[in-house]
Amino acid sequence: MSRQSLPGYEKLVERAFEKLGGKRGSGEVFEMPHADVLVIGSKTVVQNFRQIASVLNRDEELLKRYFMKELNVPGSINEAGQLELKGKFNPQAINQLLVRFVERYVKCSTCGSVHTRLTKKGKVFVLRCDACGAETTLPAF
Repeated sequence: MSRQSLPGYEKLVERAFEKLGGKRGSGEVFEMPHADVLVIGSKTVVQNFRQIASVLNRDEELLKRYFMKELNVPGSINEAGQLELKGKFNPQAINQLLVRFVERYVKCSTCGSVHTRLTKKGKVFVLRCDACGAETTLPAF
């Protein structure tokens, strides 16, 4: 059955999106940020940390806590917006952690969109998708 055989097809689709409160896809393709990692002495520095947090639409402190917990090391964000972690870590390991963070705490498990918001409610995180409206409860870290 073609679209032309359904009267008002486009209007029905538009109405469905309005009722759901979702946004239509913009056709944008998400480009996964790549961590620019430098090992200096006994510490590892993610030079573009601030930009990564901005692209992912996540708080820098939250992303810092994730890396610190997963690597089990102390760390801080310096005045240049770089993440400094105690210890030497392979750049591939840092980027793999970043991919895991995006898969779990950025991408919507329902529609795959990265247009999401993460809020903390008590001891859990709630991932709310701006595209489809789905809410997913995730363990806090």
